[in-house]
Amino acid sequence: MGFLDNLFGKKKQAPAPEENKTKSQELSGSENQEEKDRTGSFLGFVLLREAKWEKKTTFRILREKWGITPDDAGEDPERDKDENMAVFWVDGTMCAYSLMPAPVPNGEAEHFAAANYFWREAVEVTKTHTAHLLITVMGDPKDPVKAAKLFTALAASALEQPEVLGIYTSGTVLAPDHYLKVASDMKDGDLPIMDWIYIGLYQGEKGVCGYTYGLSSFGREEMEVLDSAHVPGEIMEFLYDLCLYLLKGDTYIRDGETVGHSAEEKLPVTRSKGAALDGMTLKIAF
Repeated sequence: MGFLDNLFGKKKQAPAPEENKTKSQELSGSENQEEKDRTGSFLGFVLLREAKWEKKTTFRILREKWGITPDDAGEDPERDKDENMAVFWVDGTMCAYSLMPAPVPNGEAEHFAAANYFWREAVEVTKTHTAHLLITVMGDPKDPVKAAKLFTALAASALEQPEVLGIYTSGTVLAPDHYLKVASDMKDGDLPIMDWIYIGLYQGEKGVCGYTYGLSSFGREEMEVLDSAHVPGEIMEFLYDLCLYLLKGDTYIRDGETVGHSAEEKLPVTRSKGAALDGMTLKIAF
């Protein structure tokens, strides 16, 4: 058994679905259109010990490590007199940093930090934040992967500062070093899936269950595996591979289709009301 399988069910089991409901909604009509309009847009909250943000340092890292500079149109965000905010465009995509001198409201970050089964101190560390840096990317729904890459570069550029405790994004709180390590995959041409998609795991009545949170930002439906005989590590790897397959190949899976690691493996896909998530999800019989 791997690290995750030894960890699961002991000191750091992921919250059960009733303890960790996501914000997805069952959508129809105008609500469905609203969800589509959010495809390609990304946001995250960099958690800070104090309300301090080194604006010029962030843009220097963005330029030197990620090769990204704001578009020429408009005022240079590095020279903007407001040290607590920067609104700018990159390749026509609107981006923003906003320093908020208060914790993330309603204990939301602390609640979802409990879902990080790889970081034992996630909740304890998150509770100490007194401010946060809000990062937003208003991307093109036609190319959400491009927008997600831009968001990851913006976030990574803000994480290398002494006040940073973690980043709340995609359904959990990630440690700065973890986020940066995964983000570095982009420099090798890979997709930083674990920065984009949270894979939740919990014990069901008849087996281990798993779900994704974050695929909706890419215009895909979230996926679930219910009551599986596989160990948690295998379910996590399976859902990870599926997410990579969907986003790297610009692919979709739909109700009634099958998926598998080979031509011989045909796992049925069904669409129904979510078990760990609100709204409709794709169930994979793994």
